[in-house]
Parts: sequence; C-alpha cells; structure tokens
Amino acid sequence: MRTTLLRAGSLAGVTVAVLAGSTGVATADDTVTGSAYGASATVSLLPGVLTDSKGGTVETGQLARSGSDGPAEASVADVPLKGLVTAKAISSSVVDGAGSVAAKASVAEVTLPLLAAAAGRVPSIRLISARCGSADGHVTGSSDLAGVNLGRLGTLPAATSPNQKLGIPGVAEVTVNEQLQRYDGALEVTALHIKLLGGKTTGALGSGDVKLASVTCGPSKERAPEAPPRGPGQVVVIPAGAPQTGDGSLAEG
Repeated sequence: MRTTLLRAGSLAGVTVAVLAGSTGVATADDTVTGSAYGASATVSLLPGVLTDSKGGTVETGQLARSGSDGPAEASVADVPLKGLVTAKAISSSVVDGAGSVAAKASVAEVTLPLLAAAAGRVPSIRLISARCGSADGHVTGSSDLAGVNLGRLGTLPAATSPNQKLGIPGVAEVTVNEQLQRYDGALEVTALHIKLLGGKTTGALGSGDVKLASVTCGPSKERAPEAPPRGPGQVVVIPAGAPQTGDGSLAEG
C-alpha cells in the first residue's frame, strides 16, 4: 500500500502561491479626461463685415486652453479676437480627481462686432460660462449667460435648455448651451456657438464658426479582465517534500 504524507507547512505555501496568481479581476479605469477653452474662431469674412475690413480668413486657435494633459488652468485678459469678438477676460480650468474630472470656461464683458450688421447693433453679454463633470460613469454639463443683449437676433428665455437656436436664416445661427454627445460618450458643452452660414444671401457675413466658453468631459471606462502574469512573474508550486526538494518527507509506506 502506498501512503503519501504532506507536511503541515506545505498547504499554506500552496494557498499563498495560488492567491498571488489570482489577478484576473476587472477593475475600474480611473483615467477620466477633460478639457476647456475660452474662445476660438475659424471664419472667412466678406468685405465690409468689420469696420474697414477687406474680408479674408481669421483663425485664432483655442484661447486660454486647459486640460487633463496640462495646463490645469489658463487665462487671457483684454482679448480683441481679431476684431470679431472683444472680451475683458477669458479663463478656463480643469480639476482631475480619482475617477472624476470637472472642467469650466468663462468669458467676461463680451461684445460681438461680428454680428453688428445682423443684429442692428453690437451685441453684448456680461458673462458667458460653461461647465461639465464626469464621475461614476455619468457625464453632465450646463451653461450660463448673464446680461445678454443680442438686438434683433432675438431674446433668450430665462431658463435656457440645451441647444437653443436663434439668428437670421441663411446669414447666421446662434446656438446657446450647445451640448454634443460624442461617439465615445464624452460630452462637449459650448455656451455660445456662432455659425456664419455662407455668402449668397442678402446681408451675408461669410462662413465659419466662433465658439465662446467650451468644455469637454469624457466618461469613465472599465478595463477588461487582466490575464495572470506570465514569464518571470509566473508562480510554480512545488509542495515541500516532493522529489524535487530531496528532503524525503514524502515517503512510501
């Protein structure tokens, strides 16, 4: 009859080794990113739209940009924005946490010479701001505008729901609290988006886009289960007293 004896300490050694290799558990990816900027413009203007303007293309890039990839905050003062827009101050910030992000952008004391001909006066807005946040897989966003005078372009309701539009057909479209859901689940919120619609209509200004106070927040994601470690990290269990150890404690009886 063959009897196998196992030292008491061997079982503990096996148990620890197995637990050490059990890493295939799904974990939450706490990398959630956000970005924000105060203003941007890419437009082609017709001659005479701005005072003493011969027309042409204006491209500013994103002013006062911040993001999870840095910088965490940015600001610009007394912004002429190539004559299209003026602003006393533009700022943005992004705050990252464990599995969360919050982004904000604001523009203060704004005038819109770009829309003067369409509005019958130079439109003005005391404060424009947008914010978004992402945590626990949920993304939210909102915008605020205060002290708004857009002339004959129209009047904003006191409570502005997402994607409110006003303007002059064929000339310009103004979207307030624009909220766009991206294919990856991220939310882009732009407090004020001015879109010039082309150059063939009477009173046309040109074509292109001006965005004021824009933020983007991405959703949190989950990683796929991880495989056990391989190569140098692989654990091989040899019970104490096995022939490989040579101590003879696993004996025949």
